[in-house]
Amino acid sequence: MLRGLRGRCPNCGKGRLFYRYLKVEPVCRSCGHTLDRYPADDGPAYFTVLIVGHLVVVPFLILGATWIWKTSPWVVIPTALAAIGAITLTALPVIKGAVVGLLYALDINRADAHLHTADAAE
Repeated sequence: MLRGLRGRCPNCGKGRLFYRYLKVEPVCRSCGHTLDRYPADDGPAYFTVLIVGHLVVVPFLILGATWIWKTSPWVVIPTALAAIGAITLTALPVIKGAVVGLLYALDINRADAHLHTADAAE
């Protein structure tokens, strides 16, 4: 998971995990390990919302309820939304890398996911 957190190949730790913002490299350029076989679909987005919601939004709501804002809401709300957006966009690739690393460590791939959904449909 630590290799994924750093955005590196979970197999060798040297190759890049992403070739774009959230696009996983199909194959590691260092070791040749197939990286796109790990189904990190919606999990990273859910974990990011969970973490950002608890670390940023909840304290913001508590401060807003207990502290009288001396600044206009037209300044506070856009500033808070920009901060939440920046934190979310920064955390998302890190969390997706960790999820890919976890899937690698547990040896869960797309074939396993398709088998699970086929069993559930029956």
